[in-house]
Amino acid sequence: MPLRDLKKLTSFMILMFSAKLYAAGLPNELLKLPIHLISGESVSLAQYKGKKPVYLKFWASWCQPCMKEMPHFEQVESRYGKSIEVIGINLGINDDMSAVNNVIERFGLTMPLAIDKNGDLAQSFKMIGTPFHLLFDRDMNLIHRGHEANELLDNKLDLVSQIKPVDLLDVSLLSDSEPPLPLSMDDGKIHALFFTATWCDWYLKDSRPEASKNCILAQKSINELSMKHPDIVWHGIVSRLWTGENDLVEYKNKYEITYDLNIDKSNQWFHRYSVKDLPTLVVINNGEVISKVTDFNKVKNLEALLSK
Repeated sequence: MPLRDLKKLTSFMILMFSAKLYAAGLPNELLKLPIHLISGESVSLAQYKGKKPVYLKFWASWCQPCMKEMPHFEQVESRYGKSIEVIGINLGINDDMSAVNNVIERFGLTMPLAIDKNGDLAQSFKMIGTPFHLLFDRDMNLIHRGHEANELLDNKLDLVSQIKPVDLLDVSLLSDSEPPLPLSMDDGKIHALFFTATWCDWYLKDSRPEASKNCILAQKSINELSMKHPDIVWHGIVSRLWTGENDLVEYKNKYEITYDLNIDKSNQWFHRYSVKDLPTLVVINNGEVISKVTDFNKVKNLEALLSK
């Protein structure tokens, strides 16, 4: 047996013994979930089932590791584009069509691309940080989930492009492992939900300087407003992306936050209120949104709104 084939067989056996067998595939709601491409076309995993594997990659233009992996991403499309459906999905968070086009031109991307404008894709596929790689075999079994374009991913791409469907699964990757953040707003009071991230002030400093400044200004403004308006119930809701409990504690101490601040580990609240810009303030009265603010340069307008 040629050495190259022996290495492939060895890699396949390693994958077989290191991964769990899983034969159920994806539920219909995930198979039929529409992926709206920037070309205007809409696709879904269902249309590829039984035909070809699918490789999804979530990314953002301001995500530095994402940009480092873009040459690899285009190489995958160039090498496997005919045997594997390769689709890039931009998060749509602090990004727009102009930023996406800049990345396309910079790296010469040729695979189909989508923007997750309402966050449905990230929520459904349990995306917790970019870059985020998902690889499905021809039967739409999820056989890879990870954040690195590494040798393990390359081995699986090579194998799945050549062999018949395999039922490899590392873990039950798409199950709801995190309980929803409990927020009760049925008390007849006005609630202010401040959505932010523990990293948006420093991580976006170079790639999105205006967004970084807005994050800092917003946090300081919300701190002051929460003190001035104790009759309003304040909730600090932090993105789960790249964030753990230690990050939360450090952030809370850094800005001397006194109101409740929690990580939205299930992404339930970010998704419910379609928060795609960091930071965002959502004001709720009797269960209804009465204001949604993303620009914190006009604090006086926000003060006037809350004073009503």
